[in-house]
Amino acid sequence: MIDNQIVWRIAQKIRSTRLDKNLTIQELADRTHVSKGLLSKIENSRTLPSLPVFVTLIQSLEISLKDFFQDMVLVNGRDYLLVKKNHYSPLEREPKSGQIYQFVLSQNIVNCTMEIILLTIESGSQGRSTTSNGYKFNFMISGKCEYTVKDDTVILEEGDSLYFDASVPHMISNGSRRKVTMLTVHFILPEK
Repeated sequence: MIDNQIVWRIAQKIRSTRLDKNLTIQELADRTHVSKGLLSKIENSRTLPSLPVFVTLIQSLEISLKDFFQDMVLVNGRDYLLVKKNHYSPLEREPKSGQIYQFVLSQNIVNCTMEIILLTIESGSQGRSTTSNGYKFNFMISGKCEYTVKDDTVILEEGDSLYFDASVPHMISNGSRRKVTMLTVHFILPEK
C-alpha cells in the first residue's frame, strides 16, 4: 500500500508544476485527454493516477521524470517531517461560505490509540530528551520554540507542524520570553 504522504506530495507536485506553467485544469485536461474531474481528484490527493495517465501528465507538463522527482523529497532522510505554515496547501472541498481547508498531513497508522493534548510551555522551560512508542504530530498554536529530534534541532513558529517517530529521542525547549501553546497528537502503538 502506498503511503498517503507520498500520494499527497505527487499530487502537490503536479499541481504546482501546472500552476508554474500557467495552465488551468481545463487546459491540462485538453492536452492530456483526461477529464477535468479526474485531474482535480489527482491534484487533491483523492486518487492516484495510473502509470499511463501519470506519464501523459508529465509529458503534457513538458517536464522530465527526473526533473519532476528531483526537488520532491519522498523520503527526507531525517527522522521527522517539518511543514512550515506557508507550505500548507489549499484543498478543494464542497463549497461552504467562510470555510477554508488546508492540507497538513495524512498518514495511515494501524492499531493505535490517539491522545490529543494541549501543551503550554512556559518561558525558559528546558525539556529533557525522551522517547515513547508511536508517532507524534505537533501543531504550534502560538509562540516560538526549539524542538530537537535525534540530532536535529528545528525552530517551530506559530502555524508550523512537526511529525516524527516518537521512538527517536526528542525534546522541546522554550528559550523565548513568551509562553508557547502547542497541540500535540500522540499516536500510541501497542507494545510488542
